[in-house]
Amino acid sequence: MRGLNYCIFKDIDSRELGLFMERCPEKISPKSRDETFTVPGRHGNLTTTDGAFDTYIRSAEFIVKDENRIDEICAHFKGSSWLIFSSEPDRKYKARVANQIEFSHVIRHFKRFAVEFEVQPFGYDIFEQMITKTAPFKLFNIGTFESEPIITIFGNGNITLYVNNKSIYLKEITDKIIIDSEMKNAYNNSVSLNYKMSGDFPVLSLGENNISWAGNVITLEIQPNWRFL
Repeated sequence: MRGLNYCIFKDIDSRELGLFMERCPEKISPKSRDETFTVPGRHGNLTTTDGAFDTYIRSAEFIVKDENRIDEICAHFKGSSWLIFSSEPDRKYKARVANQIEFSHVIRHFKRFAVEFEVQPFGYDIFEQMITKTAPFKLFNIGTFESEPIITIFGNGNITLYVNNKSIYLKEITDKIIIDSEMKNAYNNSVSLNYKMSGDFPVLSLGENNISWAGNVITLEIQPNWRFL
């Protein structure tokens, strides 16, 4: 057993737990969330979609090298975390362990176990960027799908943020405001500032994106959160 395959979950390499991964699970393309209808008098079916994608399961099989670490292993493979497989070292996935009960029983009996990771549809660039700008700029989306960035605006007063042809209006800002498009939340530290924002949460389209602003903005920071299907 050469231990070439591994996964990183909760920032811990599976090899550090004395585990041998037999193989990395195959990459899966997430299924779009479609509904199919039969319309009387119409040939075939009518399919509609809301543009979203479903989660999916990636199952990884391990062999335990040290039985004395079984409790530690069982405790590790619980809950949710970022997940990285050695077969895709530049991608990370949001995942949770979906088979905790079966896991504990199988591992003790066979000294071998499978972890079923329920994976969110998108892979993310493992090399996270934080871009800081003091003047309007263009940003190229390197992913394969539109991204939902986190944008921090340092400034004061009334500010208008422009992302492509969309406008986001920010009222009476003091110091800074953080706009998290994935979580659909605007805040400063632990204080909600959603009431100070109007307009849609910005997304970064495929290709080139134009970002600018009006008002007293000192600095803009953006974490693009590039996404891959």
